[in-house]
Amino acid sequence: MNKMPLNRIAEVTGLAPTSIYGKIALIHRQCMAFAGYREGQLVQGMALPSMYIAVDRQIHNANWSNRRDRRNVALTAIGSADLVSGYVFGFNLNFNPSMDADAVEKEAATNGDLAEYEAYRQYARVWLSTGYAASIEASKTHRSKARKLKTAAFEEGLEQDITAEYAQSQAREDIEAEEADTDTALPRQGIQIKDQYTMHGHFHLLTTLQQGADKVRCYMDEDSGMRAAFLGSFAERVKQRAADAWFVSVMKDATVTQKESAASKSKARSAEASAANPGLPLKAVKLLLMKEEMANPKEIGEFGDVWLSHPVPNMSEPAKKMCWLTDLGVYDEDHRANLYLKSSLHAVDRFFMQARRRLSLAERSIATASAARRTWYGYSAYSPENLTNVLEIFRVFYNYCKVGDDKQTPASAWDWSRRRLHLKTFCTLRVIPA
Repeated sequence: MNKMPLNRIAEVTGLAPTSIYGKIALIHRQCMAFAGYREGQLVQGMALPSMYIAVDRQIHNANWSNRRDRRNVALTAIGSADLVSGYVFGFNLNFNPSMDADAVEKEAATNGDLAEYEAYRQYARVWLSTGYAASIEASKTHRSKARKLKTAAFEEGLEQDITAEYAQSQAREDIEAEEADTDTALPRQGIQIKDQYTMHGHFHLLTTLQQGADKVRCYMDEDSGMRAAFLGSFAERVKQRAADAWFVSVMKDATVTQKESAASKSKARSAEASAANPGLPLKAVKLLLMKEEMANPKEIGEFGDVWLSHPVPNMSEPAKKMCWLTDLGVYDEDHRANLYLKSSLHAVDRFFMQARRRLSLAERSIATASAARRTWYGYSAYSPENLTNVLEIFRVFYNYCKVGDDKQTPASAWDWSRRRLHLKTFCTLRVIPA
């Protein structure tokens, strides 16, 4: 959990690599049992206040294990975090280590799976080699048709990113499905699950964990598959006005200079509004600015989705636009403005950032890409299963062990752990699996 590479751990402890992997597997089992026991209260309908949850995805790479095919394995993890406490409810990778790819390929060929329309296949949820190769070919055409436009203007760049995402979605044969990339390959051990199935599973998990909440508000990264997964899981609660969803698009790759400039403009705008409304609290000033933005909506994309700019972005999210996907027109103006103001992906993106910083297996590339755009990841895993285990351990570590600036862990807000836990305690902890 402190970014020490596995070979360095072996050097310091004197343990053989097989022993280290055995220890990781033990800690993983204990962490999953512990989290299951605690979160079992949510499954049983624990009473919750209105919940505001950020949902996003993160790419993780595993190194190639075949010199004849030096393409990386790219896996996608979807995570959800509470905007108030930062508690991460799920962090699910699109990978199943218990399935054998060769056995599935043979069975799919034998039972006629490949001749069926995809939705009716027994193994529709998994990537088979033939489907993966076809998806790579399709992606070459679709991505060339929907290249992102470049612009020097910061705010315009975000809007064009949003427009390009709609264009890429429309270009795909299945609007919900992510296509394979020409520079990636399937794992040699275990089997890769298609992104859309992992997303649907994740949102069904959220539905179960949030069943005791008065209302659930999800702020999601712009993704057509995520929209479908939310609506597929929360449809009844949306009808009952007990669930809502927003797309939130943030300029994540901004430079420090751009972030500082955006934050400066935001402060100046707030100061000007405060001066024009003396005696008005800052919260009310922000509400006033949000109402001004609500009076100037903009439709983007083929579905006529209505997007607004956030009036007071900050350094972590310097440019931000939001689209309310489930607005049925039943809330008053102040209520709507408050919900827009809460729009943020910061809680889950902060978790993603910490995973990158603290896990050697999850770090970004430390070497330049080759001419074929294939990159060697210095400390990345060769086995996606080891990566999966470490990421799941990290979720428990983040929720129960790692303290924030307030000297509390995210779990403290739930009264599940009044004190910080140390990861070593999970090795001997006796828990009842949920």
